Amino acid sequence: MNYIPKVIAHRGASATAPENTLPAFAQAWKDGADGVECDVRLTSDCQVVCIHDADTERVAGQKLVVEGTDLATLQALDVGKWKGADYVGTRIPLLSEVMAAVPPGKKFFIELKAGQEMLTPLFAVLDAGMIEPKQVMLLVFDQEMVRAIKAQRPDLRVLWLIDVKSNWLGRSQLKLADVLETLVDIQANGLGLRCHSGIKREMVRSILKADAHLNIWTVDNPVDARRYASFEVSSISTNCPQVIVDTLLA
Repeated sequence: MNYIPKVIAHRGASATAPENTLPAFAQAWKDGADGVECDVRLTSDCQVVCIHDADTERVAGQKLVVEGTDLATLQALDVGKWKGADYVGTRIPLLSEVMAAVPPGKKFFIELKAGQEMLTPLFAVLDAGMIEPKQVMLLVFDQEMVRAIKAQRPDLRVLWLIDVKSNWLGRSQLKLADVLETLVDIQANGLGLRCHSGIKREMVRSILKADAHLNIWTVDNPVDARRYASFEVSSISTNCPQVIVDTLLA
């Protein structure tokens, strides 16, 4: 295979290690990922932490709402033992901790799970770190959130996420021409699309021709990975980075 898209570890190597934790991100780098993706939320004391859900019940067995809980209380939780004995004692990491471990030249995708109140603390974390802006890609579902980011920080790259559960190109009111027009209007740097059989080669070509980054998530099936690679998408996100890296290099 001549063309190989960037392989982004979704919530780290989350098929192996507890998602959105330092062990999961460390495993992703060992697995040969080109980048990692994490989800971020804001605590009650304005700290940016890596966790997907609005509360901690699924990963910690105790339900605390992230935005209503301070960092110290959240970090007292064990978010690793549900994944196995090897991960007992794993805690919710700060975004700054995850960012500090990103190797030079590797990609760092950050999906924002809160509203515009997150932007000032998020920008402060990014500016305080050693990571280069070109390594960072912010992921956002809300168009107005994309606008706000680009208005405040045009130097940061942002992908507009579209979920097949709500809208789908070619299968709903959402049309490719409208999507490309919106990309320009909100100044997004590209699209993130959920893995779906409706993603066709010509659609991908049109998006890439618009000088937009195209990320497909979440791709765990080697057959799907080969298909998207043949379309020359920019990147694919996966819970199984080692499997997908090995597939694409074979």
